[in-house]
Amino acid sequence: MATVALVGPEIEENLSLRYLAAALSRAGEQVEIVPFNGPEAFRSTLQRLVGVGGPPAVVAISLAFQWRASECLAVAVALRSAGYRGHITAGGHFGTFAAAELLRDFPELDSICRHEAEETLVELAHAVRDGRPLAGIHGLALRESGGVVLTPLRAPPDLACLPWPTRFGEPVQCLGHRIAALVGSRGCYARCAFCCIAAWHEQTLPGKRFRLRPVDDVADEMAFLVHGRCIDTFIFHDDNFFLPSPTRSLERIEALADALDARGVGRIATVVKARPPDVTREVFGAMQRRLGLARVYLGIETDAKQGLQTLGRQVAQEQNHAAMGILAELGVYACFNLLIFDPDTTLDSLTANLAFMREHGDSPCNFGRVELYAGTPLLERMQREGRCTGDYLGWDYSIAEPRVQRIFELATRCFFPRNFAAGALANRLMSTRFDVEMCRHFRPDVFQSAWLERAKALSRALSSDSVRGLERIIDFSGADAVRSAQDDFVARLSVKLRATEAAVGAGAAELEHEVQRAADSEREDTHPFVPATLMTAEEFR
Repeated sequence: MATVALVGPEIEENLSLRYLAAALSRAGEQVEIVPFNGPEAFRSTLQRLVGVGGPPAVVAISLAFQWRASECLAVAVALRSAGYRGHITAGGHFGTFAAAELLRDFPELDSICRHEAEETLVELAHAVRDGRPLAGIHGLALRESGGVVLTPLRAPPDLACLPWPTRFGEPVQCLGHRIAALVGSRGCYARCAFCCIAAWHEQTLPGKRFRLRPVDDVADEMAFLVHGRCIDTFIFHDDNFFLPSPTRSLERIEALADALDARGVGRIATVVKARPPDVTREVFGAMQRRLGLARVYLGIETDAKQGLQTLGRQVAQEQNHAAMGILAELGVYACFNLLIFDPDTTLDSLTANLAFMREHGDSPCNFGRVELYAGTPLLERMQREGRCTGDYLGWDYSIAEPRVQRIFELATRCFFPRNFAAGALANRLMSTRFDVEMCRHFRPDVFQSAWLERAKALSRALSSDSVRGLERIIDFSGADAVRSAQDDFVARLSVKLRATEAAVGAGAAELEHEVQRAADSEREDTHPFVPATLMTAEEFR
């Protein structure tokens, strides 16, 4: 086992862990990423940490996702129970904001790395290896004299100086095209009330929550991924790919495209995230022409005036609709989520969001409730108003209007399989449409326009059915029904929802199969040569 083990989700490429791994490797530490993707992997994760080769000196557990905090903390508890005596640290958004509580309640933890931790974790690993005290390391939370001490904040790292994230294993694929995740920035220029990301960056750089990597550095990494790992599809995990000024966004798009051309990068596809105000014909036209835009996740979040205010979106309804209209006009694949329930949701708010779902049903979407994340202005407000239940490991709340709370509870019971279960159809349709768009982009010789219409029709069918189901719940919620009547209603509506899901799911499977079969045709003549062994960044350089 390496001297440092990084524990966290690795369903795809976890860039936060891989940036940490790269920083540790450059500093001379042996590092291993130990995937922990869910409770089912608990035993295998623990065995890997304490098994063959001896335990690592440092175990660093990712606490980026608040909803997974308990199961991740259970790894630390189990490690100590198994006799592990090394240093256990944790980090991430949740770890940063709940550092004092975590160290108070979990003696198994020795420290918390706060905020961006590439430099902090390197210093921590060196100090543990050398037996030196940790109090002089900036960016930590530690126990001292029976209490918790926060060492001074560390300035965020210079993004131009960070090593590229560690790459290993076979890349994930879509229709035979190899995919890599990367970031061109950190943070977001917006400051939504429910988002922990802006609050996280605001603590270390007040007023400067958004930092960009140099264009040449991004282009160099992309060129390495193309030439060294045969990647041709890039998923940008930037919280927002675009700048607050369309002019500046356009300049950066053109500069990146020119830099890629200069490095011999050929045809690629990209996936990005955007806020509605970022969407202009000029900017997204350039994304299509120059960077091969295949999909945009558009942060609609809500189309209700009340919701926009509660969430601090600083977006108008008109901007939501204008953005969707421009993307449809350009033929850009857009998907989105709607947070139709929040602490202040009204019946009018629900009506507005259902109307948005119906109007833009061609685009795959999902819907759910706003959650209370550590460090956010929304959580602070709810605590101030005395409306929270639970504790820092999982805050909960009731919607102010009792009838809307009943609607939420009924909707959760009826729609969980569709929206949130493993393989949820609402999310699957996003992938189905992506298959179609990837074929359209890379294989125009076999692409059939009817596939695109079928993908849109499937999304429309599911969205329309979701709207009808929610409207039935709204109508039923007006009656003060006893529990048995509610159970009967949920059972009857769930049968109808599952029937629609079965039909739409079958259509999606058939479409996916057709697209895959066509994309496989004559691939030997159309797909670039793939080396037997993929290249590392060092070898590429």
